[in-house]
Amino acid sequence: MSGDNHQTPSAAIPENKDDIIQNILHEEDLYKILGAARTASPAELRRCYLERSKICHPDKPPFHPLSTSAFQRLGFAFDILKTPSARRTYDRASKPRSSQLPDKTTFLGGEHTFSSAVAAILHEFMTGDFVTVRGWLQSLHVQYPNLVSEEVVISIERSFIRIRELALTTRTYALLIYIELGRINRVQKRLMGLGYLDVVGRTRLTFHLVRVTLAVPVRVDRALKQREDKAWRAKCAGLQARGITPNPQLRSAGILNDRVSKVLEFIVGTAGMDEGADEAWSTNMGANTS
Repeated sequence: MSGDNHQTPSAAIPENKDDIIQNILHEEDLYKILGAARTASPAELRRCYLERSKICHPDKPPFHPLSTSAFQRLGFAFDILKTPSARRTYDRASKPRSSQLPDKTTFLGGEHTFSSAVAAILHEFMTGDFVTVRGWLQSLHVQYPNLVSEEVVISIERSFIRIRELALTTRTYALLIYIELGRINRVQKRLMGLGYLDVVGRTRLTFHLVRVTLAVPVRVDRALKQREDKAWRAKCAGLQARGITPNPQLRSAGILNDRVSKVLEFIVGTAGMDEGADEAWSTNMGANTS
């Protein structure tokens, strides 16, 4: 075997590729994530996006363990800045409030970060497009009050508020929740592409949209509980080694109680499965989320 075969994966990665991926993952300013100036034209923004996409695309050799996360973050920045109205909102909100303040920017009233941008999109969805999901939930509540009780409906809405808090407080969750919002957006685009008279197709896709939307709290809850289970087992082992019996009441929970979780699992069905998104969740949840 040649000496090249003994080269570690990280050693095979060009310094430029690693630098760009690290920059995308650690930078908060959306323009800097794209490597573009704030005065860049739409064409220049697209060029910057394409240039960096070619470098950090997951399928672009050599392999880099963080390429998928960087590529998703790059796509998020471009999605915001390529839309004139979203870019104007971002530009207005990200300007310093006063020249006397430190050089720190804000976004939609909060700290100007990738996390706050994701939380803002989720908030916009909750106050707008989520009305379709509310309508379906209310219909199910009327038809099947024992299955979808008022408590379940309220818990679902509260779970989305909790998800928004997770996006704001932890960068890893912000990226993963953005992936979930991407799944919703793809179904919305398919729905908008249908003709108005295609009643059957629109009904079918609307129901699928509800299921994909309700899959978000299911998937986030599942990830939180899996992460907590692992931490709890480690904690129990440590306490038992000291002769202390763990108190299960101190164990942290997810964002859904068992009843609501089972109801949502039933409604969501296979819409809660996505191999690509599951891989991203698994990869990123393995990292430090503090």
